Amino acid sequence: MSSIAARRAAIAILTATCLFTTLSCAADDSRPVVVVGSDSTTESVLLAEIYSQALARTGTPTSVRTGSLTDLDAGRIAVLPARNGALLDRWNPDSPARKPEEVTAAVNAALPQGLSVSDAADGTDLRPADALPDPDYTVRAQNILAVYRSGIFDRTQLKKLNYVAGELTTDDLRDLTTQIESGTPAPTVARTWLDARGL
Repeated sequence: MSSIAARRAAIAILTATCLFTTLSCAADDSRPVVVVGSDSTTESVLLAEIYSQALARTGTPTSVRTGSLTDLDAGRIAVLPARNGALLDRWNPDSPARKPEEVTAAVNAALPQGLSVSDAADGTDLRPADALPDPDYTVRAQNILAVYRSGIFDRTQLKKLNYVAGELTTDDLRDLTTQIESGTPAPTVARTWLDARGL
């Protein structure tokens, strides 16, 4: 074999080797799937889809399954939609916090080790209808947020969760849950909402 032919053969082998290595590395570079939990309520299923799809838009592999705070504590899920007031009722029911900012701060102070929360969606006032109007918050605030396992998200992922909080409103939740209850699949409803807000 001439030196030129030998050189070409070597280059071909090297190119094939590099291509195989690149493909193998790409295949091995699979991040763990972030599992977003929900309970059986339409609200929770909707929010789980919204958080899941929002995270997926950062390139994060995600899935949605039934889950609870117990599953979150045990690491079976990584994220769970919740209401700040309900969390505070669970973790520190004697807290005097009533207004949204106070309740979220109190939730942060009461978080079990290993858990964190996103920003609360201040536009979601989910106190019972008979408690409204209640500008002085004699009834504890109930705003949507995401509870997640600490240390699993980077800055981009956390920003995406917080962008959801900045856009979500009570009217949105009412309209979106009605769509689901009327037969539109929750993933479709969530995707349309996210698309409309550039999230």
